[in-house]
Amino acid sequence: MSKKLTESILPNFGKKTAVVYCRVSTDDQAREGLSIESQENICRESAVKDGYSVLEVIKDEGKSGGSLKRQGVQRVMKLVVGGDVKALYVVHSDRLARNTADHLTLRELFRKNGVELKCVHQPIMDDSAVSRTMDTIMATFNEMQRLITSEKVKMTMTEKAKAGYYPCMAPIGYKNITNPDLSVGRMGQKIIVIDPQKASLVKKGFELYATGNYNAYEVSDILYEKGLKTKFGRQISHSMMFEMLRNRFYTGEVHWGSVDLKNGKHEPLIDEELFNRVQKVLVTKNKHVCRRRKFSWLLSGFIRCYKHESRYTAEWHLNKSKAYYHCTNRSGCGKYIETWRLEDMVADKFKTLEFNRSFIDRVISKAQVIFYERSKTYENKRKECVNQRTAFEIKRKMAEDKLFAGVISDDDFTRVKKEIDQEIQNIDSRLVELEKQRNVNVDVAQEILNLTRNIFDAYQKASPKLKRQYLGFFWERFEVADGLIIKSVPSLLFDQLLKLEQVYQKDENLLKPMVSNSFIKSAVMSAQLDSNQRPTA
Repeated sequence: MSKKLTESILPNFGKKTAVVYCRVSTDDQAREGLSIESQENICRESAVKDGYSVLEVIKDEGKSGGSLKRQGVQRVMKLVVGGDVKALYVVHSDRLARNTADHLTLRELFRKNGVELKCVHQPIMDDSAVSRTMDTIMATFNEMQRLITSEKVKMTMTEKAKAGYYPCMAPIGYKNITNPDLSVGRMGQKIIVIDPQKASLVKKGFELYATGNYNAYEVSDILYEKGLKTKFGRQISHSMMFEMLRNRFYTGEVHWGSVDLKNGKHEPLIDEELFNRVQKVLVTKNKHVCRRRKFSWLLSGFIRCYKHESRYTAEWHLNKSKAYYHCTNRSGCGKYIETWRLEDMVADKFKTLEFNRSFIDRVISKAQVIFYERSKTYENKRKECVNQRTAFEIKRKMAEDKLFAGVISDDDFTRVKKEIDQEIQNIDSRLVELEKQRNVNVDVAQEILNLTRNIFDAYQKASPKLKRQYLGFFWERFEVADGLIIKSVPSLLFDQLLKLEQVYQKDENLLKPMVSNSFIKSAVMSAQLDSNQRPTA
């Protein structure tokens, strides 16, 4: 095959190959001479002039040079390591990296793989000590320029926060817009306003959580079903939900760095009273570790080690098909306890408890009043919905008559029918929600009656979620040692009921722990060595 034919088939045959890398950040895009196209043209011309064929042009658009976590740079590194190129062309070293450590990392990578770094608008560098030192100094100045820009941006954002404007992306429920008021100063040109499509759902999330009947996962599920999504169309994660519930921005405040402003320029979505109720529920639920996990353990958050004062955790031993509770202390703490055994010990704590008869009567009387009030409210709302539905059905029938009589056009009928059908659908949804709420009220009333009649029986029949509610109502924690419950600490509410004799123990002997002789002996020895030993229950 002739040389001419070979060159026509393989135009790059026998030539050295190079890669062109171009980058612009958001700020750079507004500057002249830094466009992607300009960089590409300059680098291509220089590469061809030096006798290289350009294998690939790699671009990172709208990316900062402060990190190597850029798709384009990762592609460059892959080509360099693969031995596919002999030179890399950039208009300036700051296009490649604006971090000194990153620049030195890339320089060493190029050096080991025999790749020359060609910076078109910088002096030609070789591998001498002076050139490498000058290159490092240039990299330092590149980083300094990025840091100075960062400081200016932070200073501007701080001043904007001081003026009452949140200087970042709006939290969910709000949106960023350009201020239609042209008379405002520079700080007020970009503002945050309530998002009419999401604001009501976010407020609903606060209201649901404030009841204490839902955890963050459940609130997220409910809001997602109702249409609340992130800007990427996904469901709000539990961590994002917690962040939202703790964010004082929704009360009208602005917190940014050192700025704490009570009255921001944006409209509050919720009031202070609702926000504070949510915070109280957050503290209570977090105390007992109410999280969604792969395995849900009934006593998680209620069991502590008597010796180490650390929480107990639980885990499955798949080879034994059993689950165990155990102390989380690194040095270990006695034997593991099968989950069912410890849960039965805790359940036995409810066997001895009984409410005072007069207290039971008052609770039932109060529950009855509340139940019938809610039932009455339900009936009124249901009748209102049914009446509205009937009214819309009559309107639809009238529209149908007008269509056949030729009074309205087909387009008008289609529009009216669509609006009426949507209203009827909305009413049907409200009726379904009302029925669900009615069923919840009945279930709550039934649980109250069961609890007042037989605490242990109510606990045994309860769902795992309701059992945790009962545990939180009666107990603060249980301290365990040597496989036994050594100390049972009542909750503040339960403790007050005991003091007021509204609840009592039928047989106190049943509450005394059965402690082994070996444990008693070790406890006595520990007490002699430590005068601060905690007393047992």
